Amino acid sequence: MKDYSESIDAINLFFEKLANNSMVPEAASLEEQVVYVEPDDDFDFHAYRILLLIRTCGIIKEPFFNNYTIYGRRKFSFFDFLIRYPFYLQKVIQKSGKHYLLNIMHMQPYETEKAFSPMIKYIRGPWDPRYESIFNYMICKKLIEVKFSNYSIGQKAFCISLTSLGLEISEKIRDIEKEWSTRMDVISKIFADNTTENFMEKYIIENFPELILGNWR
Repeated sequence: MKDYSESIDAINLFFEKLANNSMVPEAASLEEQVVYVEPDDDFDFHAYRILLLIRTCGIIKEPFFNNYTIYGRRKFSFFDFLIRYPFYLQKVIQKSGKHYLLNIMHMQPYETEKAFSPMIKYIRGPWDPRYESIFNYMICKKLIEVKFSNYSIGQKAFCISLTSLGLEISEKIRDIEKEWSTRMDVISKIFADNTTENFMEKYIIENFPELILGNWR
């Protein structure tokens, strides 16, 4: 109790001295104050990356979709995972045998030690539980369309497509984010345009079983 009383006395003395000397703590006006948001909680940050990913790794395939589209929930999330965890992209390059692609990665030391953004293990691979909210945000901004539809005759999948506005913005991002663009181009050079969900599922299980929920190898 004595320590508590002494602390209160010290605080009161501090503010008394401020008042006696007409001193006030410096603080920016409310209009100038900026609330810091963690990148992983910033939907604009995710939308920025996802737009570029669809533009770079997506395809146009008429009559099924006439703007850049990534079809396959697992394929989309794994591609995004490789950008957010670039040291896994290195592993994918090594497993592909296309070692020349390592020369254009320009990995920074910190990228080999920790993840760029957290993702979780999912039943068949990595997944970000924010995706549904992020997609809804992007749809409301008229940047993407998300639907379960045909990507070939008789075959359907989760499809995420750019709108005309999304395409316009993604082209601008492509000119700015050279490093991301390069790494996404690497993904496109490793995985064919017609990569299916079944292929991606088998690929992850065979090469990265540690990413599967319930697998603790």
